[in-house]
Amino acid sequence: MIGALKDLFARPADAKGAPRRVLNVGGGSKGVALPPHFHEWEQLLLDIDPRTGADLVCDARSLREAAEPDAFDAVYCSHNLEHYYRHDVDKVLQGFLHVLKADGYAEIRVPDIGELIKLLATNELDIEQEIYKANIGPITAHDMIYGYAPEIEASGQDFYAHKTGFSRDSLLRALRSNGFGEIYFAQPLALLELHVFAFKTRADAAQRATLAMGEPAATQAQHDAALPPRRAVHGGGVEADPVEALYQRAAAAFAVDNWDECAAFTQQALALEPTLPALHYLLGCCRMGQEQPPAALQAFARCLDLQPKYPLSAEAHARQALCHARMDVANGKTAVIETLLPQHRQSVSVLLCSASAGRRDRAEAMYRRLLGDVQHELIVIDDARSFAEGYNRGLRRARHDVVIMAHEDIDILSSDFAARLLRGLSRHEMVGIAGTRKLAGGAWHFAGYPHLAGQIGMPNGGGRYVVALYDVTERETKGLQALDGLLLATRRDTALRLGFDESAFDGRHLYDLDFSLRAAQSGLDCASCNDILVVRESQPSNDKDWGSYAQRFLDKHRERLGPLENTVLKPELVALPLRSAAEWRLLTQHLIGG
Repeated sequence: MIGALKDLFARPADAKGAPRRVLNVGGGSKGVALPPHFHEWEQLLLDIDPRTGADLVCDARSLREAAEPDAFDAVYCSHNLEHYYRHDVDKVLQGFLHVLKADGYAEIRVPDIGELIKLLATNELDIEQEIYKANIGPITAHDMIYGYAPEIEASGQDFYAHKTGFSRDSLLRALRSNGFGEIYFAQPLALLELHVFAFKTRADAAQRATLAMGEPAATQAQHDAALPPRRAVHGGGVEADPVEALYQRAAAAFAVDNWDECAAFTQQALALEPTLPALHYLLGCCRMGQEQPPAALQAFARCLDLQPKYPLSAEAHARQALCHARMDVANGKTAVIETLLPQHRQSVSVLLCSASAGRRDRAEAMYRRLLGDVQHELIVIDDARSFAEGYNRGLRRARHDVVIMAHEDIDILSSDFAARLLRGLSRHEMVGIAGTRKLAGGAWHFAGYPHLAGQIGMPNGGGRYVVALYDVTERETKGLQALDGLLLATRRDTALRLGFDESAFDGRHLYDLDFSLRAAQSGLDCASCNDILVVRESQPSNDKDWGSYAQRFLDKHRERLGPLENTVLKPELVALPLRSAAEWRLLTQHLIGG
């Protein structure tokens, strides 16, 4: 994924007078407004979770290798930097500096842990006492230091936790040590917050006026003089731990695709501490970069033998399967084509809401090809007021036993789609391509690991793909509580009985979550067909309308589900870069055990 993301950054220079560009790092959604000085700027959202509607699906620690230099006029990073370990903060800040133009700046907001400690000591407050109220609820000192506890508990994901903290001077030192020029502290936009503008070089008069900045900040002299050298966790003294030092050198080499140097440093670190799973994983990634799949397989196998936690376990397992797939491709092997069994054969109606003649024609050609041996019809609703209304109208017109409701902007890469889908419907009442065993909020993926199932791809240029692997360890995952509406299939009579709620969901959001949840609540077995490969041509976006529809959904189902989140949660997912559809098919086959 990282190499492929370079194409997204390598855009032609803006014409004179074109809007400036800001990279919103970890903002979760473009529906969350940026500060007013970014008005009329072009905003690109970076997030590790493709389901947030991010323009750039990337880990912020990988910006240096993912992005072309001098690509943005500003970087905006609000309450995200504290979610990285201290040594990873350096990688993130170096990435910011890398993507900024010469006169660009990073605007960063983090909790002010220095002032919080003073407040606790002065007022003799307990760490669990409420410090202030936010729009999401009461905020305690514990929340500020360690992360918002209700979010961590509800999601079950520890990556929502804070992994480092900043005082005014520690943030200043971090920015200076990573190469930023002038640094200005601004008025905080929330209580107990540090708000800083860090310029790649220096601010000009216009920038200082626009941002209402005073003089550049200076570190307090007594802090500079009194601070000991930074040391690694493993170290017992002031000297850096040798394993940590080697790992950092290996990671720096990996960041610039220097596979040989990265592998050498990693092997030196493994000689000192051979039981660290992350080192074996890094070595496996190096061997893949060196085009040595057998050696990479050994490294990933050793990593998994050491039983790492998620997400490292899932990353290693996915890349282990990818090694097998690449070896198969090199040897001329192809994935197994499933045969449609006579007992699974049924007639199919495909329902499509589309006002685009081009997309309609493309979809019609695709389904004619995929369903060629099956009696079928394509019903296009070209004037739908909403997905729910359009699908209800299409269901009344449908003539066949099975109905497929799918978005117009998908590409199905499984040539044996009919066999796989109808096999799934022979075992389950409703199927999709991804879903969750547990709902945690207003989107099916909010629950995160280990509740999700399926996979969804996105185009990455030149016949390549980035695939979000939610969980692909079996052909079908049954007993799901909700399904993604990208593609849904069930019996026509079942769909008519359930119906889509076109009154509550009169737009393009949440109709699928409501429909599949009601199916599961009525006792139907909802499942994901994990071996059907679907590419979403455009990324989903949690726009300004999403929040209101999410609240309608939560209000409708609160009595049976209890309180759920109406915020944009970002579960940590495995996103894998793939070179071709053939490689993706073989990867899936190996993940499932074929």
